[in-house]
Amino acid sequence: MLKQVGRYIGFVALWGLVIAVVVWANSLSAEHNATTEIRSTRITITGGGDHPLIDNRSIEEWLALHNLTPQGRSLDKTDIAALEATLKRHSAVEEANVYTTYDGCVNIDIRQREPIARLRVTGYDMYMTREGYLLPATDGYSVHVPVITGDYAPLFEPTYMGYARDMVRDTITALEHDIATLEESKMPHYEALRDNNARLREVTSLGVKRGLFTSEAEAEVMAAVLKQKKSEARANHSAVERRINGEIAAIERAIGDIRHKQKEIRIVEEEFNNLIAFLGVVGESEFWSAEVVQIVATGGKGKPLQLAIIPRSGRFTVDLGTTERLGAKLDDLILFYRKGLDNVGWDRFRSISLRYDGQVVCK
Repeated sequence: MLKQVGRYIGFVALWGLVIAVVVWANSLSAEHNATTEIRSTRITITGGGDHPLIDNRSIEEWLALHNLTPQGRSLDKTDIAALEATLKRHSAVEEANVYTTYDGCVNIDIRQREPIARLRVTGYDMYMTREGYLLPATDGYSVHVPVITGDYAPLFEPTYMGYARDMVRDTITALEHDIATLEESKMPHYEALRDNNARLREVTSLGVKRGLFTSEAEAEVMAAVLKQKKSEARANHSAVERRINGEIAAIERAIGDIRHKQKEIRIVEEEFNNLIAFLGVVGESEFWSAEVVQIVATGGKGKPLQLAIIPRSGRFTVDLGTTERLGAKLDDLILFYRKGLDNVGWDRFRSISLRYDGQVVCK
C-alpha cells in the first residue's frame, strides 16, 4: 500500500516538474522574443525562369510601402502571418514563406510567377503566365517576352488580376444565378395561367337555372345571355393566355441568351487556353523563343481568335489562323523554313499562311 502511494506521489511530482520546466521555458522564450531585435532579413527568390519580375530590393520596398519592414522590431512584434499575406498580394509573387531564427533573422522565401507573354492589345497591358495568371505590367518591371498586339478583345477586364479560369468560373456562376432568378420569375406567370383556367372553368360550368314559372321565351333569353357570357369568357381567356405565354416566352428567350453567352464564354476560354499552350511551346523552345518577337491577335468576345506571328527572321508575317492545331502549325513552319526558305531565300515572301491543314501558302 505504501509503495503504491509512493508511486503516485512520484508520478505527480514528475508531472509537476515537467509542467514547471515547460512554464519556465515558455517564460524564457517570451522574454527572449521580447528583447531580441530583428537585425537582418534574408530574402530568397526562386522561379521566374529567364524573366524575373522581382528582386530583393523590390520586395524590401513592397514591405516598406505596407509598413512591415522587419528590422528594428522585436521577435514578438513581428507578425509572420501579416508578412506572408502582404507578400502574396504582390502580383508577381506566387508563394511566400516567412520564418524567424532564434538570433533575430527573418527569412523570406519567395517563388515568383513566370511570364510567358505580354498582352498589349487595345486598352490592355498585362503579363500572362503559363498557368493563365494575369498580372498588370505597371509595377515598374519589364521582361523580354513575346508581345501580343492587335484588336483582340479578351474576356477579362483590363484591370483584372488573377487566374483567367477563376474569372470564367465566377462569370459562369453569376450567369447561372441569373438563370435561376429568371426561372423563379416564371412561377407567378404559371400561377396566373392556372387562375385564368380556373376562371374559364367556373364560367363554362354554368347552366341556365329555370324557375318554376320561367317561360320558354325567358329561358331562351337566359340561355342566349349565358352563351354570350361563355363566349366572352373564352375570348378573354385566350387573350390572357396569349399575353402570359408571351411573357413566359420572353423569359425563355432571355434564358436562352444567357445560355448562348455561357457557350461563347466557354469557346473564348478554350481559345485563350490554346493561346497559353501555344505560348508555352514557344517559351520552351530555344529556337521559337528567340524567333517569335510579336504575336498579332484579332477577334475575341464572339469572334474567333485569329493569330499571326512576326518572326525575327525575314521580312514576312506568318498567318496561323485560328487557335486550333497551333503546335502542328509550328511544325509545318519549321519544316518550311528548312526545306523552303533556305533554298529560295528569306526575303522572297511577305506573307506565309498556315491556316489550312498541311498547307503553306506564300505570297
